[in-house]
Amino acid sequence: MPTVYLLRPTDAMRQRTHARLQQAGGVALAGSCDNLADALAEIDALAPDIVACDLRLADSHAMRAAHALGRLAVRPQLLLLTPTADDLQLFAALSAGGNAYHVDDGSGAGLADALARLHDRRARLSPQLSRQALAAFGIERSPLAVARQAAAARDASPAGRQVDQASRHVLTLLSQGLLLAEIAALWALEAAEIERRLWRLVRLLHVRSRELLIA
Repeated sequence: MPTVYLLRPTDAMRQRTHARLQQAGGVALAGSCDNLADALAEIDALAPDIVACDLRLADSHAMRAAHALGRLAVRPQLLLLTPTADDLQLFAALSAGGNAYHVDDGSGAGLADALARLHDRRARLSPQLSRQALAAFGIERSPLAVARQAAAARDASPAGRQVDQASRHVLTLLSQGLLLAEIAALWALEAAEIERRLWRLVRLLHVRSRELLIA
């Protein structure tokens, strides 16, 4: 059972989310706060498995939270809470250190499932985020006919710096609007396996982001 710390910008959102998580079960709430400054010391002491954080907080934003969590002795995974997958700050926050995201209207609906996926090191990417990931890695989309073949899932040849062709293919299919279940059927894989590949791709975005900062 993952332990979770909530960073939500209002008391009402925190209370609704807490109630949803208690009702769903499978998650232990370590604590909650509405601002990053007051939360950091508590997160450091509690060492939760996951911090669920809105893109915008009372005193900060998720990109700052990602950088701050990365400096802790034990870094929790970061689940970004966003009202839409098309938010302009979402990809930047994923690159800065977010591990996954969950589209949330402030109620916490579906959050328990998203937390369970992340605890299992699984993530999802929208078509827009997949297109941004391709651009961030400096690679173009695969030919769609190639990406749809089952053999594309096993292509470990390089597509660019740190990215293999199989990753390029899955980002291509997602960017075209294919659902995870559809890709899983084409590739004869479980959807959960594709989600684990996406989680690893998001981790590569963190590496790229650090390299750009150093440069």
